[in-house]
Parts: sequence; structure tokens; C-alpha cells
Amino acid sequence: MTTADVVHEFNTATWTLDNSFLVQLTNPGEGYDAVCPFYLVDHPEGTVVVDTGISHEMLDDPAAYGQHGAGFMEAFLPTIDYGPDSHPRAHLDDAGYDPTEVDYVIMTHLHSDHAGHMDSFPNAEFLVQQQELRYANWPVPVQEVFYLEGDFDMLRSAEYDVTALQGPYDVFGDGSVRTMPTPGHTPGQQSVVVELPDAGTVVLGADIAHTQDGYEREHLASFNWDLGRSIESLREIKALARREDATVVVTHDNEDGELFEGGLR
Repeated sequence: MTTADVVHEFNTATWTLDNSFLVQLTNPGEGYDAVCPFYLVDHPEGTVVVDTGISHEMLDDPAAYGQHGAGFMEAFLPTIDYGPDSHPRAHLDDAGYDPTEVDYVIMTHLHSDHAGHMDSFPNAEFLVQQQELRYANWPVPVQEVFYLEGDFDMLRSAEYDVTALQGPYDVFGDGSVRTMPTPGHTPGQQSVVVELPDAGTVVLGADIAHTQDGYEREHLASFNWDLGRSIESLREIKALARREDATVVVTHDNEDGELFEGGLR
């Protein structure tokens, strides 16, 4: 089987949130330092970025971000730790990658903690589920706060190459990097399955759950678009993990990054 060479994780910010916000009914009042990373998959035929983290431009000046601003985000600034060294361009430069040479960007979904730096990859083909592109413009009220036009407006521009997916997608046509729709957190959430030479099958599960504890106990965030569908998707990932002896990573777990130290191969 063809495999990717390596997967890297890079954190763009750490957002301290109430643990029960991320893992329903668990440790209310206790802070959890949720990372906001993106991933880079190095493949013999190209480079893939998965998600783009939270926008530093927005965090620097929320009121001026996007056509209509995002002033309400100012209330969250004291809980978000970030700096120049955590910008995607800085991470990739340190790792020896050029953002302008990234071939594909897979967006698991378009929440602000995942979609903040898409303009850093002007030459990439963006792979987004069609349902997510639609939903981002008209989300249900409980999720309105998570979608910022300043993040995803560029996907409407003819200057960017955007592919609206409808179902699973094999990026290189060899099974080594493929998307898997896992709706529930949002209608168009997708996970990414990567085959590696040593680690085997690795699932970048995005917000299938917010921590490994939530994943294992199936305690998901109450603000999910559809909690029933969220559980179905989570169990589909668990079934895949059993079949393929896969490692499942969820985006905001602050310990999962240890798997990627030096690159996961």
C-alpha cells in the first residue's frame, strides 16, 4: 500500500475553556487548555494541510476582522494564548515547508478555531464538504458564534481553488490520504484518514470529540449541530479503528500532540 511519509501537528493557539463545555457533564468549572492545531501531511506526490487553526489577525483586532467584524470575540481574548511563533507560516518555515507550495488544504469544518488562516495557502486546492460550505452561511443559532465570515469569505473568490466534496474523497487516488464524512458536530464535518509506514492508520478526527476522554466515554459537546448524528459518526470512527488498528486523534486534546513530536511516521 502507498503511504504518506510523515504527519506533523502545529498548534496555533491554546484556548482555556470550561471542561464541561468540551466534554458534556464533566468537571464543570474546571479549566481545560484546548489546543487549536493544524496538521501537515507530507506525501510523495504533494503536501496536504488539514485545517488552518485560529486566526491571529482576528485575535489581534476582532472588531476589524471580516466584512462585518467579530467584536464579540474580544470577550474571549484573555482565555486565548498565542504569539508570532504559533502562526502557521512561522511553524511551516521552521519545519522547512513553504505555504505557497502546499498542494491541498482539507477543511474538516469551518468553525473559527479550524479555519483561521486559509489565506496563508493561496495556491492550494481547498477540499470542503458541500454541506459545510452551505451551513457556514446559515448556521443554527447555537453555532452562529463559531462561524466568522472573515475566515471563509475567501472561499467565494475566483482567486482560490475550491472543491466542494459530496462524500468520501481519496486525495491522491492511492488510499493514503482520504476524507471520511463524520457529520454531527456540524453537517459537513469530515475526518481525515492517513496511512503511514510505521504508525499505520491514523485518523485525524477533528471534532468527532473534543478530548480523548470525551471520545472514549462518548460525552460530546452539547452545542453540536446534531448529538444523535455525532454519536453515530463517533461510532463509525471507533469501528474503523478496530478494523484497521488505527490511532484516533481529536483536534483539541492537549496531550495528543505528544504523538507528533518529531513527526509521526
